[in-house]
Formats: sequence, C-alpha cells, structure tokens
Amino acid sequence: MKSKPKMQTPASIVLTLVVSLATLAVTAHAADNKKVPNPPAAAPAIDPATGLPVSAEEPWKDPNWKDPDKVLPEVNYDGLPLAEVILHLRQEFKDAFDVLIPSEWQDPGNPARSIDPNAATIKLRLKNVTASEVFNAMNLVFETENAPLRWKLMMNGNRPTVLLRLLPQLVPGRPHQPSPEPPRRMIYFVGDLIGDQKAGGMKMAELVKTISDVYQMSYGEPKGVLQFHEAA
Repeated sequence: MKSKPKMQTPASIVLTLVVSLATLAVTAHAADNKKVPNPPAAAPAIDPATGLPVSAEEPWKDPNWKDPDKVLPEVNYDGLPLAEVILHLRQEFKDAFDVLIPSEWQDPGNPARSIDPNAATIKLRLKNVTASEVFNAMNLVFETENAPLRWKLMMNGNRPTVLLRLLPQLVPGRPHQPSPEPPRRMIYFVGDLIGDQKAGGMKMAELVKTISDVYQMSYGEPKGVLQFHEAA
C-alpha cells in the first residue's frame, strides 16, 4: 500500500521557507564574492562645438541654440570691460542673439555684499571663432580665475539668448554651503513594538502615527515618503 503524504504543519512550512531563503542568501553571497571584471569606463562625451568633455551638470548651451553664420577671423580683448565686449559681439554678429546681464547681485545672507557683473574685464585673443566659441572661451577664463560668472546659451522662445549667470558659491567671502546629501532608502524593523497594549505594546495604526509625529518633530515635513507594510 502506498503511504499517504504527510500534511505539513504551519510550523514546518515556515521552517521550510526560512531554510529556502537562507540557501538563496548563501548562493547570492557566493555569487557576489566571485571576481567579476569591471566593465571598462565609458569615455566622456565630447561637445562637437567646443571639442571639450561634456559636464554631467546642467549643459551651458541649449542644443537648439544655433551659431550665426559668421566666423570672426580674430578676437583681441585686452582688459576690455564686459559691456564693451558684448557691444562688439552684437555688432559683429548683427544682433543675431539677445544678451541678458544682471545689473547687480546681492547676497541674500548679507545685503551689504553685492557684485556688479558689468565691472568685469575680459582678456581674450582668439582666431577663427564662432559666437559660441567666444562665450565658451570666456567661461574657461572665468573658471580659471575662479570668477563667479558663467555664460549660458539658451532659447527664449524662438530667439537665441545669452544669459550671464552668477554662481553664489564662488563669491569671495561667502561661506561655503555644503551640498545636500542624496536621499537614501532605508528599512527599519519595528515589529517588536507591536503587541498587547496591557503589556506595553502598540497597535499598527498607533505605531505609524507615533513614528510620523516623531519624524516631523525632529526633521520637519518628510522630503520623501514614510511607508509601512502592515503584513510584515
């Protein structure tokens, strides 16, 4: 006679599940320990207009921004004020683009500290350059001098526009503001706090409200999402 298969009890089912998960974890850990060659690092993208690597930050030139159909055979600015440089470029390129320059920048933390971008002077000597190459060269000079100015080529509707931005983090005498940490997803087990209220335990709804209230009192409104898995 064939023996009937034994019915598994809930405890044996849980034990089998735990053993299976443990085996899976050991297998995954062993696979992680295998030495796998790292893939070769991808070469940085190159801006075809400048020949320079493209930064991972916000691009300084809108892809829809097109250079005027003119190349300047020579550019020679020997300490020329910024306003005169812009006047010369607009004349050379027949007002093919607009230029926006803030009249003054004031430090929000110290209104007495201000910067006039028009007081900057430009020193450049270039040959056979387009409009975007001239602005890119000025950006390179600003970066080398650690000046808090950067040109940005953008589109204002259908009109090419050049905007002079000021970088507050590079303003002399201004305290450095550390960049915020990127958000991280973390899991906390709080099941041991749930139980009989007479024994000091809490219901799931009470636990959710308590954790949410404590978080808001400590850190303010959460920038991410606080999630709770009741079944777990």
